[in-house]
Amino acid sequence: MTETLLLRMPEAGRPAYWLVVDTFGNRMGQVQSGTLAEAGPFAAGRRMRVYVPGSAVMLFPVAIPSHNLQKILQAAPFALEDKLAEDVETLHFAAGRRTGNAYPIAVVARARMRQWLDELAAAGLRPAEIIPDMLALPTRDNTLIIVQDGEYLLARFPDGTALAAETSLMPLLIQRHQATRDETLRCTHALLHAPDETAAQAIAHILTDLHMETAYRPLNGDAITLMAMTAQNAWTIDLLQGEFRLHGGMNQYWQQWRTAVILLVALCAVIIAQQGISYFRLRHEAASLDTQVATLFHAALPDVHRMVRPRAQMRQRLSQLTGGGGNASGPLRMLMAVGNALQSQSGVQLQGFSYHGGTLQLQVQASDIHALSTMKSVLARNPAFSVNLDSVNSSAGQTTGRLTISGSGA
Repeated sequence: MTETLLLRMPEAGRPAYWLVVDTFGNRMGQVQSGTLAEAGPFAAGRRMRVYVPGSAVMLFPVAIPSHNLQKILQAAPFALEDKLAEDVETLHFAAGRRTGNAYPIAVVARARMRQWLDELAAAGLRPAEIIPDMLALPTRDNTLIIVQDGEYLLARFPDGTALAAETSLMPLLIQRHQATRDETLRCTHALLHAPDETAAQAIAHILTDLHMETAYRPLNGDAITLMAMTAQNAWTIDLLQGEFRLHGGMNQYWQQWRTAVILLVALCAVIIAQQGISYFRLRHEAASLDTQVATLFHAALPDVHRMVRPRAQMRQRLSQLTGGGGNASGPLRMLMAVGNALQSQSGVQLQGFSYHGGTLQLQVQASDIHALSTMKSVLARNPAFSVNLDSVNSSAGQTTGRLTISGSGA
C-alpha cells in the first residue's frame, strides 16, 4: 500500500501544514504544522504531493490542436503572450487534462518554482507532484466551493476550474467567470468554508450581488483537510513539467513501473506455483510407476527377494529361460516351432502343454491319426528337435495324442 504525504508550502509567515493519507485518500492521523525540516521524517517511504499558493499561479484555458504534451508546452507561451504582462522567457508553463477544446494551462514564475524546489531540497524533501492549492479543492455540481485562506479566498467551480485571489477581488473574478459560462452551467449555490461563522457571513456579504444560495461549514484547521478529500482527483495540474520535471529518482521510476513490476512478480509466482505442482505430480506418478515395476518384478521372479536393477535382472532371467539365446532346447524356441506348425496344420488344435527338464509335452486333438503324424513330421524337420508321438486315442470321430519334444542331443 502506497501512502502519500500531503504538504502545503509555508507562505507569508505561516507554517507548513502536512497530512498523511493512504492509497484511497483516507486520512492517517491529524494535520500537523511546523517547518519543512520538521515535515521531513514524515516523507520517508511515502510519495509526496506538495501544494503551493494559488495566488502565485495563473490559470488560462488554451485551445491547442495537439495531444503531445511537449508540443502543448511549446505552443502555450505563444498562445498566451498577449495576456501576460511578464516576459514569457521568465515564466514556466504546465498543462492539465484537456477539457472540451482547450487545455488548462498553469503559469508561474520560473524563479518562484526554483525557490519552492530549493526550499524543499534544503529540508531533504523530493516531491512527486507540485499542485496549485486551489486545484486541490473538491468540486460539487452547480456549487461554488469557497475557502478562506488567510487574506486570500480559494474558489473551485464544478467544471474543475479554480481561482485564488484577495478577498476584495474575488466577487469580480467569480462574476467574470460566470459570464463566460452557459446559463445552465452557472453556479446557483456557494458553499463557504471559513474558520468561524462571522468570517463566513463576511464572505457571504461580498457575494450578495452574485445571487447564490450560500451555506457555511466550519474549517477545522488548515484547508489541507479539504485537499485530502481530493488526493486521488485526476483533474489537476502538476507543475513538475518541462524543465522542472524530476529525473533520476528511484521513486519516480517506481511510480511509473510499479504496476508492471507487480504484474511481473505475480506472473513469476504463478509460473513457480505451476512448476511446483507439476513437480509433485510427476514425483507422485514416478512413485506409482516404481510400485508397479516392483509388483511386476516380484510376480515374474518370485524367488528373487532383492530388486536392484529390475530391467537387467529380468533380462538375465529371460536369457536363462531361452538357453542364453543359443540353446536349441530353450522352451521359447520350441513354442515358436509349435506355433508355426499349428498354423500350417489347420486340422490340429492345441489343448495344453507343459515344460519340464528340457522337454515340452503337447496335448493335441486332430480329425484323424494322419493329421497327428503330419504334425509330428513338420516338427521333426527342425534338426534341433527330437519329436515323439505317443498316447494316441480315437473316440467319437476325434483323435487325441501327445507329442513330446526335446533337444536333439537329449
